[in-house]
Amino acid sequence: MSVKLRERELAGGRKRFFLDIWHNGERNYEFLFVVEVNDDKREKRKLAQTIAEQRAFELQAENSNYIPKHKRNVRLHFYFDNYLSNYNKRDGRVLAGMIGKLKEFIPDKNFLVTNLKSEQISRFIHFLNYDCNIGGETPKNYWKRFKKVILQANRDGLIKETVYRDIKFSSVQDDSSKNLTKEVLTEKEINALFATDAGNSDVKNAFLFSCYSGLGLAEIRVLKWSNIKNERLVINREKTGTEINLKLSPRALSLLGERTKATDLIFLLHSNTTKRPLSDNGVNKSLKTWVSRAKIDKNITFYCGRHTFATRLLIKGANLKTVSDALAHNSTTNTVKYLNYVNELKDDATVNLD
Repeated sequence: MSVKLRERELAGGRKRFFLDIWHNGERNYEFLFVVEVNDDKREKRKLAQTIAEQRAFELQAENSNYIPKHKRNVRLHFYFDNYLSNYNKRDGRVLAGMIGKLKEFIPDKNFLVTNLKSEQISRFIHFLNYDCNIGGETPKNYWKRFKKVILQANRDGLIKETVYRDIKFSSVQDDSSKNLTKEVLTEKEINALFATDAGNSDVKNAFLFSCYSGLGLAEIRVLKWSNIKNERLVINREKTGTEINLKLSPRALSLLGERTKATDLIFLLHSNTTKRPLSDNGVNKSLKTWVSRAKIDKNITFYCGRHTFATRLLIKGANLKTVSDALAHNSTTNTVKYLNYVNELKDDATVNLD
């Protein structure tokens, strides 16, 4: 077995590094990356040599259960970028677009491939469908490319099949205004939820607070009294790190209960029976039962509190930039779908005038 680093001269003074591999009686070539004219050639060669040494180590450990340390510490952004750099098929532009959206979804450059969990993959599907202003077949096409890279990560021993095996992509309608129809609560429905016993008071208060603040479940789980200052909510969005800074209404403040220590969590989200923390699925199951008990025929999940908050602001007259800032969006492009939905409501109202 041998792994040798080779290089090939390209047009314009560029060069490509590749590996010449002899293993199990067969010769194969693995292309690494292109060195551009203005690149640091010494650093690029050092990187290529490191990859060659790692590849040789992988082949030596191929028939063992040992996972090399460098594999366990591979960063997600690096892995996807490296996959793209070695990709030579015609859909490379689609793959690059997907990677861009993945970096928006997981901006942490030090996030490891091995830390990727089923819940995050499911949330990434939701992100593609609802939160990054892409439509048509693009979310589904991005998902296919994402799955392709994940399958390779499994073959490379970086991720277990159980993490992604049972996750299926669900398409949504192309019209972003229709995407929200079954996901937004009216003022009448919010009042009905206030008046209906939820079985789990923390789930009830947390979800209603989301309808008044736009917080997602990730922020609700880490919300502490230190985040409530002079009747203002100050917290960072878990997904992007962007600060949320809102003046809370009296009704929103009433959902928080009595103030305790600054370091105390406000919403515990524990099971009434086992007293253990509820999973995201557990929270949504409790929420579904409560919504049904309130006789609301809508498919409501916790994330719908965020949708409801946004549309309520627009209906009350807030402009798109204000709503975008309140949701901690990076730009108004992610907020347009809420405006489309509100405009649809106005059209339905005016067309039915006598």
